[in-house]
Amino acid sequence: MRELLGALFVYFISPVLWLLQIVVIVYVVMGWLIIGGVVQQYNPTTRQIMQFCGSIVDPLCRPLRRILPRFGALDLSLFALILIIGFLQSYAIPRLISLVPF
Repeated sequence: MRELLGALFVYFISPVLWLLQIVVIVYVVMGWLIIGGVVQQYNPTTRQIMQFCGSIVDPLCRPLRRILPRFGALDLSLFALILIIGFLQSYAIPRLISLVPF
């Protein structure tokens, strides 16, 4: 059972969490580029990328936004989400798999 969970983690859960981190980073960088005026917000490609990333990131950040305060334009929920994903990927899930008795 532990081998099955380990394989599931290595071949499915870990890559999905890695892709989720990439989507969060793309969302943050695209937001910075829009605010900086490097990329126009009304560009159809930019809008599609932001809508795609937002549809994944916003539901995950919504509970964190209720807990964490906003500091002007700085959204700490995205940073907290990256930390939580990293914690799950590198410590929590492997630790839970190692606790499986058989």
